[in-house]
Amino acid sequence: MAQHVHNKALLTRAFALARQRPRYLLLALLVLLGFLIALFCGTAAARGDRDALIECSSDEAVPLPSAESKASPSPDSSSESAVLIVDVSGAVLNPGVYKLKEGSRVDDAIQAAGGLSEDADTSVLNRASLLSDGMKITVPRQGEAAREGSPAVGDAQVSSDASTAKSLININTASSEELQTLNGVGPSTAEAIIADREENGLFATTEDLMRVSGIGDKKFAKIKDAICV
Repeated sequence: MAQHVHNKALLTRAFALARQRPRYLLLALLVLLGFLIALFCGTAAARGDRDALIECSSDEAVPLPSAESKASPSPDSSSESAVLIVDVSGAVLNPGVYKLKEGSRVDDAIQAAGGLSEDADTSVLNRASLLSDGMKITVPRQGEAAREGSPAVGDAQVSSDASTAKSLININTASSEELQTLNGVGPSTAEAIIADREENGLFATTEDLMRVSGIGDKKFAKIKDAICV
């Protein structure tokens, strides 16, 4: 700033001298040129310092995490919670432990294990059942009894048990006609069974039926698999 004031005073003096003495006009022009150069250099230097300061500030700035990035859950945690691990064995091409997506069904697990083998018994499979984590799926082979409690055949097993229970004759509630459907039980034996349970109370076990007159070990052996209490 002081340099600008000095240059301006020098320029004023040079022009005053040039008016008094025209031969000093060239000197005045040279002083004017020097003043303009000094003014330009000072302005450029000031602009350069300001740009450098702005650039330095931008380099040191550290962006703060946005609220959206804080709120977004980790992708790993969501993917891990949606994975089911199941054990597939039996009549499949590649038995083993497999990872499947949540909501997968028994058929998806079978396909992950390479599909069914040629000797697989599909008649007892419920391939539409939903999977749960840690489930073991055993696909039976043809001629092999379905393993009781296997998730793959669970529905079929329940249906089989229910139909078997319905086919048995309950000796505590059966009528005379129902009792006569048993092997070796005629009208007189059926009436004796009903009279015994009315007189002595209900049968606690199927073996209690042998307390009825006319039912010995041989006759009981013929009907024991067809009765229940």
